[in-house]
Amino acid sequence: MKLYIPLLILTLISVMACQDAPDEVAEPELMELINSALVAFAYSSNPLQQFFQQPTRAYISGYFYFEGDLAEDIIFGLDIEWLEGTENSIHFAGADWMSLAGVTRNGLLYFPIGSPENLEGTPTSTEKWEVRDLGITLQPNQWYQMRIDADFAIREFLSVQITGEGLNVTEDISGYPLEYPNYIPFDKPSLTFYTFALRSREFAPENEGDTRVYFDDIQSGVFSNSGFEIVFQNDFEGQNQIEDIPFTLPISPLSDVTENFWYYENGDAKISISEQVSRSGAKAMLCNASLVQ
Repeated sequence: MKLYIPLLILTLISVMACQDAPDEVAEPELMELINSALVAFAYSSNPLQQFFQQPTRAYISGYFYFEGDLAEDIIFGLDIEWLEGTENSIHFAGADWMSLAGVTRNGLLYFPIGSPENLEGTPTSTEKWEVRDLGITLQPNQWYQMRIDADFAIREFLSVQITGEGLNVTEDISGYPLEYPNYIPFDKPSLTFYTFALRSREFAPENEGDTRVYFDDIQSGVFSNSGFEIVFQNDFEGQNQIEDIPFTLPISPLSDVTENFWYYENGDAKISISEQVSRSGAKAMLCNASLVQ
């Protein structure tokens, strides 16, 4: 992943030596990794009910924005996942099929790859990543659109597209299997949609800069005989706060989850609704990849 003399100094040393030593300022404690992500659910529409019985192609699209000094190692992007549910699942009860992709401001594309164990029904941690250099440099202070297409019938990626002012690039990533990273025991199936900004402490020291990425106007569709049908649209205007996902064990009722509502994806996520930057309307979503606890 890609991140002054002499007399004056002597005088200062002499003066400081006669003073009490100042209290040491503690270095901030840093997390090893942060994935500032949020998630929304959709599950009740007729196109989705058909999709859950016979999965097809699906996409997620949305817009992102960052300011001039965003750190070069931060990976940000979108994700669409198919949660099979525990009742009448097609492959494995509780399976979660993830089609996540992210980019850096210098045009590196990252996406995790599924393993043979996933296809046999065993979830695995997200460790195997494909990295592509898209040959682009994303500019600050402008909105870009990102789109991820996947084929859930065969559980494989299809493509990632990024468009913006003077930019239109599509990367063919077909043939790469989707990962099954989590067992998620909701009783019914759902599609879930994510925005995220992630960072690892391993690469942060060489990459100083801002840690904030904004998102707006998220949309998703599933393919049917008549083409893609939109099953999710959200511009972050409809809520003022983010909440934890309502979830209980051993099996959680999906009916407890509000559709088209944004939840924290994990306990460490630093996300907030922003009214300072937006593409449409008055609000956008801010994902902050700061490692400071």
